[in-house]
Order: sequence, then structure tokens, then C-alpha cells
Amino acid sequence: MTKCRSLMLVCCLSLLSFLVRAEGLVDPTRPQHGSKKMLTEDQNKELALSAIFITAKSKQAIINGNSYAVGQSVLTYKVVSISPNTVELSGPQGKQSLFINNKNIKKDAENGF
Repeated sequence: MTKCRSLMLVCCLSLLSFLVRAEGLVDPTRPQHGSKKMLTEDQNKELALSAIFITAKSKQAIINGNSYAVGQSVLTYKVVSISPNTVELSGPQGKQSLFINNKNIKKDAENGF
């Protein structure tokens, strides 16, 4: 009987120690405190042009990580034109031009890649 109680006590203590150690583990997929939150339009007024895609059928500009075509709105601006090197925007502060490095320009395959 004493042997059974001792074995049961050892099992309970082992289980308890496992639970205490498990509390200290961190879920690697859980967002950490202070992680970058989505910014509202008023908080993020800076525009970053990262790519321009021009094909025979469409012109797209990647601004702040999103794709935009002529006529679409980006924050408080509207895309007026897209050319191989620049994107022209119109907004409350007037016209703004975004420029891109020539190395990032993607050309239409039909126009001699």
C-alpha cells in the first residue's frame, strides 16, 4: 500500500512539474506585445512607391505594398498617371510625384523586355 502511495505521489509531482514548465513556454505564432499595428490613414501619410508594372493592357503601381491603377485612391490622394519612372498623385496638398529607381521597373514583354 505504501509503495502504491509513493508511486502515485511521484506521478502527481511529475505532472505538476510539467504543468509549471509549460506555463513558461511562449507560442511562437502569437503576436508579441508592442507589435506593429495597422496604421489608420491619418497616422500613415508617407507614400512609398516600390514598383511599377506596365503592360499593353494595364498600368499598376505598388504603393505602400498595395497595387493601384489610374483613378484609384491612395490614402487622401488619387492616382492621376503612371509612367515608367513616376506616379503622379493629386490630393489635398496638391500634386505629388513618386519616383522609382530604374532597376525596379518592370517592362512589357511585348515591348522588348
